[in-house]
Amino acid sequence: MTHPLGSGGLVPYYGPMTDSIQPGVGSPPAAPPSTGDDLQAAPQASPLRRFGALLMAVWTIAMERHVSLIAAGVAFFGMFALFPAMAAIIAVFGLLADPVVVVQQLELMEEIIPTETYLLIVEQTGRLLAAQTGTLGFASGVSLILALWAARAGVAGLMEGLNAIANRPARNGFKDILVAFVLTLTLVGLAIMAMAAVVIAPIVMRFAHISPDTAWLLEVIRWLVALFVLYAALSLLYRFGPNQKDARLQWITVGAATAVVLWIVASATLSFYLGNFGNYNEVYGSIGAVIGMLLWLYLTAYLVLLGAALNLLVHGNIDGQH
Repeated sequence: MTHPLGSGGLVPYYGPMTDSIQPGVGSPPAAPPSTGDDLQAAPQASPLRRFGALLMAVWTIAMERHVSLIAAGVAFFGMFALFPAMAAIIAVFGLLADPVVVVQQLELMEEIIPTETYLLIVEQTGRLLAAQTGTLGFASGVSLILALWAARAGVAGLMEGLNAIANRPARNGFKDILVAFVLTLTLVGLAIMAMAAVVIAPIVMRFAHISPDTAWLLEVIRWLVALFVLYAALSLLYRFGPNQKDARLQWITVGAATAVVLWIVASATLSFYLGNFGNYNEVYGSIGAVIGMLLWLYLTAYLVLLGAALNLLVHGNIDGQH
């Protein structure tokens, strides 16, 4: 069986398009047998056994589809896409309200991502804020389009990874670019809505005559909004990222929920490790913060792809059949 590369050469495609992850279908000849049948175990099987079979099936897909290698590629493209995406968010949100809210919302990440990575993001965001004009003229409009186009590269890389997880071929060139660009616009729009919610919440509280002393409530709202946006973004990516037809958008998915929870835990763990045991600055010097960011982006991409694999196993095949 030949193994042509996916669009752009980022990920391998393992065979003809299949309707679901099944043993011996659409997998490399040398790959270990899938454990998908274990998920269809008899009803009398213990929950622990079924859970173990599920974990084994996710791990098998991760090995068969080279998720670790794909996540590294996604992290590389994500590195180049992160700040253009931030520039686009600031440019659009700056037309509606004070873009400083972007920095305030980023403060939520201070405790759960590596310190050097957080400081690098905040520093660059500050520079983008300083360059913000507050108006959308021709020059700034062109800059916005270019920023969105650069951010599209990160989404396109993730789409290739999702196609590999689902064992789907890439879309044709123009359609792939169009879907990636529309998804980028949608994700930027979600981020802007999250920022707007942070601005609107205090106004609503005043109209509802809620005491201003309840600052904790605003903090809860900020966290809920951030988690909802992250969850919604993953749900959209899992539905529209892979090359699939007639699939339904599922807002309640085990994969997206698991990816969000694991991302928070793993990011906080990585932050703790680098802050207490890591020696990136000693080894890499001035680029230690960049190395830390790449590691964090790799971890993020890996968990997003694992969430996609979990969705395939729990919610049925990629075409939305159950």
